[in-house]
Amino acid sequence: MKIIADNGFYEVEYENEHYDHLEFIRIDQICEITYVTMKNTLTGEVYTFEADKIRRFRKIMKLIPAVKENLVADSRSYSL
Repeated sequence: MKIIADNGFYEVEYENEHYDHLEFIRIDQICEITYVTMKNTLTGEVYTFEADKIRRFRKIMKLIPAVKENLVADSRSYSL
C-alpha cells in the first residue's frame, strides 16, 4: 500500500465500515504489521487501521473550477 502524506483528505473502507474526512497522521510497523493512523477532521476522532485490512483507500480531491471574470464593464453606462 502506497500512501503519500500531503495533507489531503482521505476516505477509507475498513472491515465493512466507511470512514471519510480523514487526515493522514502516521504509519507504524509493529511486529511486521503495518498500521495507518488517521484523524477525522470534523469530529477529532483518531483511528488506527491495519494496512492489510483496508479494503479501499481513496484521496478525496475537491477541485474548485477556475472562474473567468471579465473585469471590463458591459456597456458605457456601467463604466466609471
